[in-house]
Amino acid sequence: MPVADSAVTHLYVLGRRYVAVIRVVTGVPTLLVAALAAPAAPSVTVTFAVLSLVTGWSVVYVRALLRGPGTAATLADAVVLATLAASAPWTAPLDWLEHGRSWLLPFLSFACVGYQYYASPRLGGVAALLVLSGAIVGTAAALPEHSSLDSLVTALWSLVVASLGRMLWTLMLRGGRLADEAAADAEAARAEQAAKARIRAAKRAHNRTLHDTAATTLLWVGAGGGSIPAGLLAAQAERDLDRLLSWEPGPAVEVRVAVEADLIQLLREAIGLAAVRVELRGPPALWLPSQVTVALADAAGEALVNVNRHAEVDHCSVTVGGSDGDVRVEVVDEGSGFDPAAIASARRGVRASIFERVEEVGGRALIRSQPGRGTTVSLEWRR
Repeated sequence: MPVADSAVTHLYVLGRRYVAVIRVVTGVPTLLVAALAAPAAPSVTVTFAVLSLVTGWSVVYVRALLRGPGTAATLADAVVLATLAASAPWTAPLDWLEHGRSWLLPFLSFACVGYQYYASPRLGGVAALLVLSGAIVGTAAALPEHSSLDSLVTALWSLVVASLGRMLWTLMLRGGRLADEAAADAEAARAEQAAKARIRAAKRAHNRTLHDTAATTLLWVGAGGGSIPAGLLAAQAERDLDRLLSWEPGPAVEVRVAVEADLIQLLREAIGLAAVRVELRGPPALWLPSQVTVALADAAGEALVNVNRHAEVDHCSVTVGGSDGDVRVEVVDEGSGFDPAAIASARRGVRASIFERVEEVGGRALIRSQPGRGTTVSLEWRR
């Protein structure tokens, strides 16, 4: 059974609509010709009665096609058309039949082809045989003195046309199934890539957490030796341990979320953990999507750690500003500075803890520094 949004399902819908159009396009002129030829038919009364039956039923059948006909509607249509075909002795002018002309056969042939465009092979075959059997019976009854071979050949030819229609429909369905398989493979590939991307994002987040906690603290201890107050070191170690124990891999970052957080509040918390004096400049509050807020605050916190480790100053500033939808956080110190080009590309500290954090939420980071001229870390994000 095809799924609701598959190519095969759309083909079946298109097939039913096509058959509905066929019934209208062939039915209207056929019934008009039949009505005009009625005076020459053996029974005018029977002719108009049968035409009224076929017209009324065709309206019902077309509506059923547009909704999705079942087996009952298809078989009912075949019975109605077989009755129409069998009524040839009363509804078709005999001289037309004698010369091989009839308004019935084209209409019936198109109907038999139409069954093949939406019904199952068994149902379509049964319906076509039922209709063409009625045509053979009607023609043979109308012209008993003539050989029934002509009627049989004509009916068989109509059956061949219906079979060709079934072959065409089978090829179309095969193409639709191939398209569905290709779409399913593409979706599976996208899902696999998304899963791999989530795993990579989780690994990056875990590596950043390790860098920002245990690795940074150990490096701090190694660089500071015995000059670090025991209380400050213990508090930092406790915060690192809590953060590592509470870390969980999250979903891929999505910037456009409903939950927001105050960037200024998170920056104050990061400043509270800094080992240098920090002057915060900016608005009293700035609400941004929570993932963006966390990324900017964590990147700024890592920049403050680098000030403490490398800048050889006891103070710096954090400025929050921006305009026209841009948000900018700048961490500025007037310390020793460094040459950004001289930093080995294999070192992950700045790249993972600052650049990648901001880039994952759609922002960008920029570091400007010169030896002896201080360092400015700019974090930018556009709403």
